[in-house]
Amino acid sequence: MVLLRDTIKLEDVIIFSMAFIVIALIIHLSARQVSARRNRLRWVGGVFILLITFLILMIKRYDQCLTVDSNFSAAILRHVIDYRPQRIFTGQGLGKKTKVYLPKLKEKRDYNVLVVVFESLRKQDLPAYGYSRQTTPELEKFRAEHPKEFHVFEHPYSASSTTMLAVPAILTGMAPYQPVEEFYSQPFLWDYAKMLDYRTFFISSHSMKWYRFDRFYEQQKPAHYWYKEKSGKPFFNDLGINDVHTVNEVCRTIQRKDERSFFGVVQFNATHYPYNVPKKFKRWKGRFVDEYDNSILYQDYLLGKLFTTMKSKGLLKNTVVIFVSDHGESLKDHNNIGHVDSYYAEAISVPLMMYIPEKIAAGKDMQTLKSNAKMNVCTIDIAPTILEILGLSSQKDVKKYKERFSGYNLFTKVPSDRSIITMNNNDVAKFWVGLSVIRGKYHYLHRVNVVPNKEEIYNLRTDPKELKNIVSKLGVRRKKWIQDALFNYEACKKYLKH
Repeated sequence: MVLLRDTIKLEDVIIFSMAFIVIALIIHLSARQVSARRNRLRWVGGVFILLITFLILMIKRYDQCLTVDSNFSAAILRHVIDYRPQRIFTGQGLGKKTKVYLPKLKEKRDYNVLVVVFESLRKQDLPAYGYSRQTTPELEKFRAEHPKEFHVFEHPYSASSTTMLAVPAILTGMAPYQPVEEFYSQPFLWDYAKMLDYRTFFISSHSMKWYRFDRFYEQQKPAHYWYKEKSGKPFFNDLGINDVHTVNEVCRTIQRKDERSFFGVVQFNATHYPYNVPKKFKRWKGRFVDEYDNSILYQDYLLGKLFTTMKSKGLLKNTVVIFVSDHGESLKDHNNIGHVDSYYAEAISVPLMMYIPEKIAAGKDMQTLKSNAKMNVCTIDIAPTILEILGLSSQKDVKKYKERFSGYNLFTKVPSDRSIITMNNNDVAKFWVGLSVIRGKYHYLHRVNVVPNKEEIYNLRTDPKELKNIVSKLGVRRKKWIQDALFNYEACKKYLKH
């Protein structure tokens, strides 16, 4: 109304009317190619956008009227004119991996391995990491029942804050800064297990069409491959199904009669935005973080069902369970919501916990593992650690792939001066965020998603919420570790200062 009052004149009405007729003709001619619903939306949206944009352009003739940012009309254009009722990924996404051939060995293992991958779960909201809310009572109960067998890593970080690169980092050990040829030719975790004749499975709540994960897994599927599309279940939480169906499938799978041990990966979706949960799990209300915490509580309840099944079937005695998340989540921290556009601690800090039964631990260097639990570790450490758990670290047929790892086997000493690089942009993904480097207590961010680009450094020990940028207080010599870390990888060199 203010725009109309302050800008409109008779000649404007004439010009707008003529433009309206042109828009109407264009929409009419395109009516055969769109659904009736989209056609109506284009009528309403097209006229509305035309009017708002026209009036905004007219404001330049006046200097004493209320202005509306042109981004407003751009936002309306995106959500109304380009309305899409279905969830369709339209980007290039992941490509096909090169098929890897690993020989089957005569030896077998008499224990199971289960890798549990959470979605967008940050460690800051878990009691195991000092959170005041009891968001994971089932996990804490399990941890209390197995104090000597349950290990919590204090400072884990993700290799990427986008699922497109973060999940492959877990399942292959490949970091985003490594060559794309290696990224597409590295075995999955279950490929190593197949060498030992494990019964393999990958059970996921996610849609495999998102980011083209269906194409990524196509060449190297596990024996049992179950996901959103195969489940036949409806969407529940953005891009996935209700995790209750996933847990039920996992419980059915691990109980199947088979003489072979199992090696499985389960991928949850409950803690992905918009954090949908059944009503009885809405314990906290009023704030954005409350919805997120409720989703953790619901996911924990489902974990409890899994623990109960494993205990009743005697599987806890001979099953290693690794808990990890692909990345964290921003809940209005640093004015961000989500994860893709941020490398702050809340977006890259993930839980990493391991349950290793005493029987299996007896043959491993548990003292070193416990020592590493206090070090900075990364999601790319899981693959080399799995090789050790499977007893394949010294196997000649995996040597080529083991040498590609930039992560560490957590049963061997992790250097205190290691640098953990987080990236969302490489030859595979194009999320232009910049990069993050963590070394010791310092966290360096090179942000390219702000203008001008910005460098930030935080002390994670004294400033865990990263509120005080100390980049100007560190001398050149004290920042040399950043240069050293980035110089090792071609994908990182462009961030070096000349």
